[in-house]
Amino acid sequence: MTDYLKYFFNPKHLFNIRPQAMQPRALTILMIIFAVFIILAIVSKLLAIKQKDALIKKGMKQLFNFFLTMGLLGFSYLFFAWQGAILLSARAWLLIGLVVAVIWIFFILKYLIIAVPKKRKAITEKREFEKYIP
Repeated sequence: MTDYLKYFFNPKHLFNIRPQAMQPRALTILMIIFAVFIILAIVSKLLAIKQKDALIKKGMKQLFNFFLTMGLLGFSYLFFAWQGAILLSARAWLLIGLVVAVIWIFFILKYLIIAVPKKRKAITEKREFEKYIP
């Protein structure tokens, strides 16, 4: 298994424009990963529907968009890899997708961890101030 991972992440293999056919094991692993993304999108959508707090609801909607987009792009990549499309089945698309996913999830977590508490604090201070205004 580790030999296959070393081969899969080898830069010569990763940036090859005309890659060899993907092994069934790799297709299965990637299919499971992208299916988990779709499932997480559904879960985050259900959590967003049940959420009463508008700030958290917005964060859950962002997570839904992230998981759904990454899952659908992943399945479209798997389709092109299965069909053997020359440029669209290049392994570099997986690396680009990983970089985009890390950056996107960073901004979502930054919103949920940093921005939401600041906005809540500002809202409570505003309510506290407006409480004394006639």
